[in-house]
Amino acid sequence: VRSVNKKIRVFAMFRSFRFIELTHLLSPHVPTWNGSCGFCLEVKKDYDRMFRVQQMKLHAGVGTHMDAPTHRFEGAASIADIPLEKLIVPACMIDVSANIDADGEVSLQEIEQFEERYGTIPAGSLVVMHTGWGRFWLDSDAYRNVDAKGQMHFPACSALAAKRLLERDVAGIAIDTLSPDCLDQTYPVHEMMLGANKYIIENIANAFLLPPVGSYVIALPLRADGATEAPLRIVGLVSQS
Repeated sequence: VRSVNKKIRVFAMFRSFRFIELTHLLSPHVPTWNGSCGFCLEVKKDYDRMFRVQQMKLHAGVGTHMDAPTHRFEGAASIADIPLEKLIVPACMIDVSANIDADGEVSLQEIEQFEERYGTIPAGSLVVMHTGWGRFWLDSDAYRNVDAKGQMHFPACSALAAKRLLERDVAGIAIDTLSPDCLDQTYPVHEMMLGANKYIIENIANAFLLPPVGSYVIALPLRADGATEAPLRIVGLVSQS
C-alpha cells in the first residue's frame, strides 16, 4: 500500500508541471561547428524483412549536446561520469535577447542585474542563457554566421560572467548558440567551466519558454563510456500553479 501511495504522489507531483522541450530536432541539415553534416540516419533493413532497422552516424557534439570536462582536460570526468544529481537540477534563465548582437557576450553586469531582481543564483543549478540566436536554427548559414575570413559570429558568454557563475557553484551552463565561446579562440569559458568540473550545454532550444527562476530541467546525455561530448534530451519542468 505504501508503495502504491508513493507512486500516486509522484504521479501527482509531475502533473503539477508542464513540460518544455529544450532540445532541437536532429536532422542532416542542422548547423554544426565546422559546417559539415553532423547527423545521418540510414535504413539498414526495411519492413520487407519485418522490422525497419536504422543506423545513426553522428558527431558527438551535434545538435543540442553536452560537453563534459574531459572535452578539454585529459583524465577529467566524461559524460558517463556526470552524476544524476547534477543532471536533474533547478534552472535559472537569463534573457539577454533584447540587447545582444552577433558579437555580443552575456556580461557580468547582466548576471548582477539578474541577481538583483531574482536573488542569488542557487548552487547546483543550471544557468540557461537565452540570446535569441535560436531563431536562426533552421538556417545553418545564418546560425553559423561566417565572415569572409572564416570566423563565425554569434552571441557568447564573457569570461567574467563565467567566473561569477563558478563562484555560485552552478552545475553547468547552457546557451542557445554553437558555443559559449566565439571570437576568443582560447575558449576561456570552456577552460573555466570544464576545468572546474562543470558541464556545458550548447544549442539549447526554446530557452525563452523557461521562467527566470522556479523551473527545473532534466538533462540526460547519451551515456557513452569515455565520451567527451554527447547529444542529449533536455526537458524543462515549469510549475502549473
